[in-house]
Amino acid sequence: MFKDNIWTDFIYINSGIIRSYIINEEGKDFTRQLHFNTNESAIGNLFAVDLTSLLMQTPSCRGFEVLEDSEVLIFSKHNLDKLFSCSEKWQKIGHIVTGLSYVSMDTYYNNLLTKSTKSRYLQLILSMSKLIEKVPQYHIASYLGVTPVTLSRIKKEIKNEIK
Repeated sequence: MFKDNIWTDFIYINSGIIRSYIINEEGKDFTRQLHFNTNESAIGNLFAVDLTSLLMQTPSCRGFEVLEDSEVLIFSKHNLDKLFSCSEKWQKIGHIVTGLSYVSMDTYYNNLLTKSTKSRYLQLILSMSKLIEKVPQYHIASYLGVTPVTLSRIKKEIKNEIK
């Protein structure tokens, strides 16, 4: 799915890593979310979708990039809406997935605004240790809201503290 398209599908990641990003007015991209399915995954990571675009049927402001070979399942909004209308259990699943996705992004933005970069990086190590080894460091830096140089400095600082 490309930026400016209106989302019509949910993408479930069976395996692999997909990055979503936004682009500012100067053309610089910023990693918004890392979507993946590993033992470390939370429900918010399992789906690659622009929920705002999907639910509001407005053009997406996000781009998506596959960072490693991935296996995905695509569920159309139309078919999911049919399931939701036929069964309260499916409605509940949809509600839970949407809610947990929101909580994941809300937590990310709260941390971005209230915690130091070092704290955010340490939390990322704890919550996604295997993932950050596979993702280019400039994407990790962008996700944390810093430059790659700042991320290198923080990593060096942490390494020196461990010694």
